[in-house]
Amino acid sequence: MGELGFPREPGVLDATWFTRALRSTGTIGDDTEVSGFRAEAIGQGVGILALLWRVQLEYASGGSGPATAVLKLPHTLPESRHVCDSFRFYEREVRFYEEAADQSPLRTAARYASAYDDATGDFLLLMEDLAGRTVHDQLAGCPPDDALRDVRGLAAHHAAWWESPELPSLPWAVRVADPPNPQALVPALRQSWPIIESRFAHLLRGPMFAAARRMPDVVVPLMERLSAPPVTLLHGDHRLDNLFFSDDDVAALDWQITGTGRGPYDLAYFLSQSLAPEERKGAEHDLVAAYHGTLVEHGVRDYAFERCWEDYRLATLFVSVYPLNAGAVDLVNDRAVELFEAMLDRSVSAILELDALELMPR
Repeated sequence: MGELGFPREPGVLDATWFTRALRSTGTIGDDTEVSGFRAEAIGQGVGILALLWRVQLEYASGGSGPATAVLKLPHTLPESRHVCDSFRFYEREVRFYEEAADQSPLRTAARYASAYDDATGDFLLLMEDLAGRTVHDQLAGCPPDDALRDVRGLAAHHAAWWESPELPSLPWAVRVADPPNPQALVPALRQSWPIIESRFAHLLRGPMFAAARRMPDVVVPLMERLSAPPVTLLHGDHRLDNLFFSDDDVAALDWQITGTGRGPYDLAYFLSQSLAPEERKGAEHDLVAAYHGTLVEHGVRDYAFERCWEDYRLATLFVSVYPLNAGAVDLVNDRAVELFEAMLDRSVSAILELDALELMPR
């Protein structure tokens, strides 16, 4: 794969490079050549930690292949790059596509080419373009019917990796509680608290204010509990912005935070922050039951619904750390702030309605 190098942006590439890239995975045959391409930046301004381009591809006469593809490359901002290198985000995503995606029943983008450099942390991913699918606005929330479809697909994925003997052989699939996750999260929450207290305290209703203030002191035990068996391969960032719906299935993108932990981690993150509170409250029990039922249908044993429900409540409490980490939010971007407030408000509603604070370490 070294023959593809590690480009910084598509302007340095040519048709020959794309021909080699697509041939590297058999996406096109040796008798097919890319004759031209046009790249357009996408996903700008949404806080992602890598750079994306949609590439329009043309082929020499008689040849055929994907009409479009998505090229994903490292971010060029030093701050973003430092975060990704520290958390091994690029390595984790590339390795997921190379070593795990084909073993999952959950739809993902097809991998057309990939490479990762252990020495420098550089990477490249050339992937299927899923632009024709439906992406719901996370601010509006996920419709319950699509939420059900996603929950079932997520459960099928978790069942495929449930207590898999392969997980320990995947060094990139770090546990929720493995370094550097706690070492980074605890100081981030401490640094964010003054922002939360001064600007967003009105969203921390009732006992949630005191609980949020204590979160840096208790988050590590929560992470340990969510890292204890039974574990599976998590998506890690299972929210509406990363889900692409069709009439037949749901595809999940952005596997940079993939790792291992209790399956309800992904479920709680999705339901508590990607559904409007009234929609979640009305469908929550049925959705968790559908998740658990799908696990059982796919062979998971010795995991009673009552245990799944408690893990779900515990995970709902833990994933509040995403909106409580206000330091990660672009507070001068109006939509980013609006989304942040919605996620925090939804998270608080779910925690209080589930009485999840009783699971908080003393």
